[in-house]
Amino acid sequence: MNKTSCGIILLAAGHGKRMRSSLPKVLHEVGGRPLLFHVLERIQAVAPTAPIAIVLGHQSQKVEAAIRNSNLFSDLKITYIQQPEQRGTGHAAKCVMESSWGKDRLSARQPVLVLPGDQPLLNDELVSQILEPLSRTSALRLLTCELPDPSGYGRVVRRGKKGPVLRIVEERDANLREKAICEVAASIYFFQSSFLSVGLQRLSNKNSQGEYYLTDLIGQAVRAKKPIEVLVWKNHDHLRGVNDSWELAQAQRLLNEQTVKKWAQKGVKFLDPWSTWIDVSVEIGEEVVISQNVVLSGKTEIGRGVKLGPHVVLKNMQVGEGSEVKAGTVAENSTIGSHALVGPYAHLRPDSSVGEGCKIGNFVELKKTHIGDHTSVAHLSYLGDAEVGSHVNIGCGFVTCNYDGRVIEGERKHRTIIEDGVFLGSDCQTVAPVKIGKGAYVASGSTITEDVEADSLAVARARQVNKPGYARKLRS
Repeated sequence: MNKTSCGIILLAAGHGKRMRSSLPKVLHEVGGRPLLFHVLERIQAVAPTAPIAIVLGHQSQKVEAAIRNSNLFSDLKITYIQQPEQRGTGHAAKCVMESSWGKDRLSARQPVLVLPGDQPLLNDELVSQILEPLSRTSALRLLTCELPDPSGYGRVVRRGKKGPVLRIVEERDANLREKAICEVAASIYFFQSSFLSVGLQRLSNKNSQGEYYLTDLIGQAVRAKKPIEVLVWKNHDHLRGVNDSWELAQAQRLLNEQTVKKWAQKGVKFLDPWSTWIDVSVEIGEEVVISQNVVLSGKTEIGRGVKLGPHVVLKNMQVGEGSEVKAGTVAENSTIGSHALVGPYAHLRPDSSVGEGCKIGNFVELKKTHIGDHTSVAHLSYLGDAEVGSHVNIGCGFVTCNYDGRVIEGERKHRTIIEDGVFLGSDCQTVAPVKIGKGAYVASGSTITEDVEADSLAVARARQVNKPGYARKLRS
C-alpha cells in the first residue's frame, strides 16, 4: 500500500464549549490559519490524492464554507459528512463508515486514518509514519506519547510497563492508578477498514459522558486477539490539541517559534525572535533584518535586504528589496517598491502603493493612493484616493480633501491627480476632484479647488494684511 491508497477521516464536528466562543473550535486560528487548515495541509503534503471525509456538526455550514472558500485545498478529494448529534468520536466515525464514502473504503479494502481537526502542530514525518502499511493481521496502528502532565488525555493501559496495549481509559473513567500513567493516546488511529466498520457497531456509551468512544476499539481488538501496532512519538509538542483559549495560545507560541526558526535558518536576522510574530503564509527574503515586536501576517512578502524597525505591523503587504520600514509603521493590503523609505509611524491603508525609491515620512497616511517612483511625502500628510506621479515633492501638512458628501459618477470619494515633477509647498490642500499638471508649483498655504496647468505656479491664499498696533488694542 502507498500513502495515497487509504481513506482519511477528519473529525471537526465538536462544539468546542471550553473555547467559550461563538466561532467553531476548528476555525480558531494559529499562525494566521484555522486549526483545521493546518491538519489538511499535512494531509495534502503526505497523501494528496487520498479521499478525505470531514465530519461536520456544530455550525457545519460555516466550517464547510471556510474550506470551500479557501484556494488552498481545491485539489483535495473532500467529502463532507454530517453528524447530526455530537455523541462522541466513535459516533462520528460511525456516521462516516455508514455513508457511501465508508462503504467505498470497505469495498476497496482501504485502511482508514482517523485524525482530529484541532492538532495544528502535526508535521509531515508524523503523518507519513502513521500511514506506513499495516500488517495484514493487525487491526490498527495507535499513536501514543508520554506527557509530563497527562491531564485531560486518555491513558494507555499496558500489560506491565512496556507490555502490549490492553485498553485506553478516558480520564473521567480512570481510577487513581490509571490517572498516574503518563503515556496517552494522541487521538490518531490507522484502522483496517473492516475492523473499524464492525467495531463501531459494537460500541457502547456506558461511561461517565454517555458517549461512544473511538478508544474503546482498542479493547475490542485485544479481546479479539488482533494485533495492535503502536507508534510512540517522542515530541509531544507535535500532538498538542486545542480545547480552550490557553491551549490555543500555547499552540500559537510553539508554531510561531517554529516559523521564526525556519526563516532564521534561511538568512533572516531577528533582533528579538521571541517578540516577533509571523504567519505561516508569510515569505521573507535573505538578509532581511527584523527588529523587536514586529508582526507579519497574511500573504506578506518581504524582499531581500529589507529592514523592519521596531513595532512594525504588516498585513498582506509586498515590500520590495532594499527598502526600510521604520518604527511603528502599520500597513495592509498595499505594496512598497524597492529601496523605499517608509515611516516612522506611517499608515498605509488598503489599495495603496509606494513606488521605487520613495520617501513616506513620519505620520503620513495613505488610502487608495498610488505614489510614483522617487516621490517624497516627508511628514504629517494625508493622501486619500490620489494618483501621484514620479519625482514629486509634497511638503509638510498636505491634505487631499476627498469627500464632500456628493456622489460624482457613482463615487462618494473623489480623486486628486498630481502629475510628475510637481512641487507642493507646506500646508496645502487639494479639494477633489482636481488635477495638478506636470511640473507645476503650488505655493505654501494654498487651497487648490481648480485644476492647475502644467508648469504653472498656483497661489490660492488671502493676501497678508498687517495692522500696526492692533495687537495692543486687542490685549487691552
